[in-house]
Amino acid sequence: MLWARRMLARYEAATSGYFDAMGWFGTRAARRALDAQGQPIPWFTYPAIALLEPRIDRGWRVLEFGSGMGTLWWSARVAEHVAVEHHAGWADMIAAQSRATVHRVDGATPGAYIAPTRGQDHFDVIIVDGIHRNECLLAAPALLAADGIVILDDAQRPEYTPGIDALRAQGFRVLPLHGPQPVSKHPGCTAILYRPDNVLGL
Repeated sequence: MLWARRMLARYEAATSGYFDAMGWFGTRAARRALDAQGQPIPWFTYPAIALLEPRIDRGWRVLEFGSGMGTLWWSARVAEHVAVEHHAGWADMIAAQSRATVHRVDGATPGAYIAPTRGQDHFDVIIVDGIHRNECLLAAPALLAADGIVILDDAQRPEYTPGIDALRAQGFRVLPLHGPQPVSKHPGCTAILYRPDNVLGL
């Protein structure tokens, strides 16, 4: 019967399927972005993580607007990782657990939030996953190396369309990576914004 096959499919997914292999049940229970071995991963979609991980270069400089489990993951893999975080307690915790330089900032306005990045440039990767995302997207090209990429999480949300469109107008292409993600039971989209001859070879 159909209901029995559905129940079997759910059981198989939980014990030997994709979600089990990704460690999704453990990450859902822990409410933290973790892989199947319990190690931190970004709260990106699993397809995005799969595309990024084998392409990471140890010499990269990475800037992250927002911080979290992804900060621990990136900072263990690249030469320099700079994160901007508006939540003081969270910033202190992530700084203590990672190799990243975490700037604790006032998030009341976009200008105050982005301020620590002024005067810096040539990041290979800029991650937009905190507050004021449209403004962070607008600021990203001036901070990016010529072959650098921008990663926008939760790119399926319509409120981020202005920032995406602004980068498209500057010659960026968009690769949306839809799919399941750690912790959440809802599908998401992590988008990679890139220009020709980029660090990922896209």
